[in-house]
Parts: sequence; C-alpha cells; structure tokens
Amino acid sequence: MDKLKRRIFFWTLVLIFLVIAPTIVLHTRGYRFDWTKGVFVYSGTITFKTNPESVNATLNGVETQAQQLGKINNSLNLSGLLPGDYDFSISAPGFHSWEKKTDVHSGISNEFWNVLLTRTDYKRNSYDGTQGTEKFFISPKNDLIALSSEDNSNLSIKTFNITDKAIEKTYSIPDAVFSGEKMNENIEWSPENDYLSVPVEKIATQDKSSESSYYIIDLATDQSFNLNDLFNKKDIKDVRWDPKTKGYLFFMEGTDLFRVNITDATDIKLIASGVSAFDLSQSDLYYIQSSNDLVFKSNLAGDSGKTQLTNSFPADGAKMSKLIIYDDDRISFLSESKDIYIYNRGEHDTYFRKLGSGVLESHFSDDGKKLLFWTDNEISVYYVRDWLVQPIRQENKLENITRYSESLRNVQWYKDYEHVIFTVGKYTKVIELDPRDHRNCLDLIDTADSSSFMIYDNLLERLFYTDTKDGSSGLNYIVFPEPVLFLGLIGGTNQQQ
Repeated sequence: MDKLKRRIFFWTLVLIFLVIAPTIVLHTRGYRFDWTKGVFVYSGTITFKTNPESVNATLNGVETQAQQLGKINNSLNLSGLLPGDYDFSISAPGFHSWEKKTDVHSGISNEFWNVLLTRTDYKRNSYDGTQGTEKFFISPKNDLIALSSEDNSNLSIKTFNITDKAIEKTYSIPDAVFSGEKMNENIEWSPENDYLSVPVEKIATQDKSSESSYYIIDLATDQSFNLNDLFNKKDIKDVRWDPKTKGYLFFMEGTDLFRVNITDATDIKLIASGVSAFDLSQSDLYYIQSSNDLVFKSNLAGDSGKTQLTNSFPADGAKMSKLIIYDDDRISFLSESKDIYIYNRGEHDTYFRKLGSGVLESHFSDDGKKLLFWTDNEISVYYVRDWLVQPIRQENKLENITRYSESLRNVQWYKDYEHVIFTVGKYTKVIELDPRDHRNCLDLIDTADSSSFMIYDNLLERLFYTDTKDGSSGLNYIVFPEPVLFLGLIGGTNQQQ
C-alpha cells in the first residue's frame, strides 16, 4: 500500500511538473492564458514615459504596477497584456489626468513617449518692478527680458535681469507706441544682447499723424536713435539682425533689401531689388524675387553671388509677404492674402503645396520634421518628413490639431515638439499631437483678463505671462514642466525656481 501511495505521489508530481513547466516557459516568453478562449496567446505591452515621473497607471479602471524599463530615460513598461482594447490612464496627485483608449496586439508594444500632465494649480511667481508691462521679449542668451509699456503715447522699454529679478535699465521713446502688431514684428534682440530694435509708430505732436519707424537701443552706451533717420529711409520694414557680425542688420525699403552697419551710416549695401520677403539662417540669406516668386540664397554679406533654390511656384497668382526657412529643402511661404505654402524637397518627392488659408504665422520644429501654423481659430501641423516613432506619421501629411470658436493667441511649440501651447480667452492650454483615440488638451493657467501675452522658454523651462493685478499688468511665470530626475541625482517637485 505504501508503495502504491509513493507511486501515486510521484506521478502526481510528474503531472504537475508537466503542466506547470510549460506554463512557466510560455509565461517567460511572453505568453498568457486567455480564459475566454481557453488558449495561450502571445501578450502585448504598453510602454510610456511621463512628466512628472512619479505617476499612477490604470488599465480599465484598475491600478497597475508598471515596471521601470530604462533607468536613464525613466520609461515605464506594462507587459504581459492580453490582446484587446484597454482604457489606459495616467494620474498623479495634484495633476490633471491623461487618458487614452488603446488597442493592444500580440507581440507589439504600444508606445507613449510624451505623456505630459499639468498641475491643477501652479505656484504663480510674480516679478516686482514690472508693473505696466504689456509685451515682453526674451534675449537669445535667456538672461534678460525686454519689457514694453505705454503711457500717454510715450513708449518705455526696460531690460529685466531674470537671475537678479530686477530692472537693469529703462529707455524712453517719446511720442511713440509699439507697432509690433501692426507691422507683424516684435522687439528683436541682437545675437549677443548688444542692441534692441524696436518697431514704433511715431506720433506727430501737432497734427497727431503717425509714421512707422524703428528705434535702435545700444545697451552698452545707453544711446538710442531712429534707424530711418540714420539711413535717410522712410519705408523701412522687416528689420533683422545679422546673426554673425556685430552691429549689422538687414531691412527692406519698399522692395529693396539692404544690409547696413548701424555704427557707420556710410556702410550700407543693396543686396537685391524686387524682393518681396527674406529670411536668415545662421550662415545664409534667403529672399524671394517678386518678379518670378523664386527663392534665392547668398551668404550673409551678400558678396557670394546668388544661388537659385526653387524652379517654380504654384500658379495661383499669390503674392508672397513672408518667408520661413528651415534649410534649402524646407521653406514655408505666407502670402499677402494669408495663404500658406510649403516647398519641400522631401525623402520621397519634391513639391510645392498650399496648406491653408487665413494663416497668421508658422514655425518649423527644431528637427525640421514638422511645420506648425495657425489661423484665428484653428491650429494645424504639417509633417515635412516621415516620423517613425509611435504615433507614426508620413511625410506630406496635414493634421488639424484643434479648433475653437474664440480667437487663439500665443500659439507656440512646447519643448518636445509633440505638444503645442496656446491661449484661448483667459486660459493657456497645452495640447498633444498624438491623435490616437483623442488628443489630450490640459489647462496650464488662467489669467484675470483675455489679453494676456505669453511666451514659453524651452531652455529655462518657464512659462512667462502678463497678468493684471490691482489694475496694472505685470510679468509672471510658472515652472513648467516638472523638474526631472537623472539617475536620482537631480530634480524634484519644487515649483519655485
């Protein structure tokens, strides 16, 4: 009897081993048992990276423990998932949640590399001494901000030190108002923070007539002068600083393109005539010849001769008013009637294409693979190159990102170029480009009025904005996104910086 029991016990263990061992092997190889079908199926995975980094993940309403996939980039992994549809949610205390419905397939990882959460209530930091600020412009070195304000048709320009949190200098331009909106231009810093160019509307004291002009402020000597008067030009527009040579800038007078030395009024060079628009890169000058709407390139000094880049243009009679250059192969155009075009010498073909109408402005992403543009009510993105990271997109694809009945303002790229920041009414929001299921659009801040001016600085990771308090508009900021950890050495959750 004991011998029989031992045999039964032995074969029971063998049977358990024969059942469990293959199950363990299949499990380690990524297979899971589907009880609804009664078979083993190859599982799928959800991989994601978030800001903030400490988050809770739920699948179909059930909190799930994610495994750290990469220490350096702090990505997380939900593995061993049976194929099927999942309601995937990311949340963190004090943050708006992020949600997607995703379809998991056997042996495939669904990847979400840019999950961005925003706080439900940001710590708002205000700068003393900036009362009255209406517009502001951050220097190329990200250490100074030019603040503009107006009082009884007298324009005041102040330079604000971000590190010291103090006004350094104040400059006054009497009988003038900032004309950036009218001329579609901003106050522009020279590359080394040496000068400011300020587009203004000068008001005549007697008949109150106005004249567009530019004031140049020399930050080293605290001197300012009228650029129109220095070069005896009355129809100056599109002032741009030379990105390489100190003290030089470009401007248009009518259809003539000039390069000038602001320290020597005799050093003025006509680059080209019959020009409708121009743009600069770090090494080259690009311009449109209005007679044929072809794009040409020369070096910044204009002494290298010109190279023709385009051979044609869509035959719809459009007159170009703005040129946005990424490189020789990727060029965007805005027409006088606010139509936007793209010239793209892409990976698959070379073409011109009209992308939309009523467009106010456009910007390429830093990698040149996307073009952001917007109208008064709609934001769109055009893909200039293939994008092989999930969500995968193809070159020459146009996507509408969002649309509002209210007017949109302050539209700009977020640092990952997978999100867009914008203002509608009193609310500043951030929306993702990822169209899978739906686009998460989260609130950042709201302001006291609907005319707030906002700039997001990628390097400083701060969102600067104006807001009204006690009847006066001042400069404020929030820290965004959350500081991140790198191998546990730096970072944190403190919002004050």
